[in-house]
Amino acid sequence: MIIVKLLVDDKEQGDAVANSILKNKFTLNVFGSSFDSYHLSSINVKEHSEGYVIQFVTKSLLFNEIEASLKKEFPQTEFYICATPIVHMAINLHDKIKERVIGIKLMEDELND
Repeated sequence: MIIVKLLVDDKEQGDAVANSILKNKFTLNVFGSSFDSYHLSSINVKEHSEGYVIQFVTKSLLFNEIEASLKKEFPQTEFYICATPIVHMAINLHDKIKERVIGIKLMEDELND
């Protein structure tokens, strides 16, 4: 399992991405929040911007499929997406995610064959 973090421009875009993630059954829940971002410009001036982050837990094997799905659904958006492996997790949550996310994806794949 992994925690996927996706940074987008604003809450509206975050809502659209969260809806896509849930619609495609990549996870059980998506969590979102605003954040402040700081970076150095090309002329070494510190710049500040606001953004929105969504996070969710999913099966690590789905990362590439999630990325491809987002690129297809939001072709004009450049996502900052990364994942962190989960070392320990409550077994009941692990089982729920495994059953719902993987089970549904496998059933859909079988129906499409």
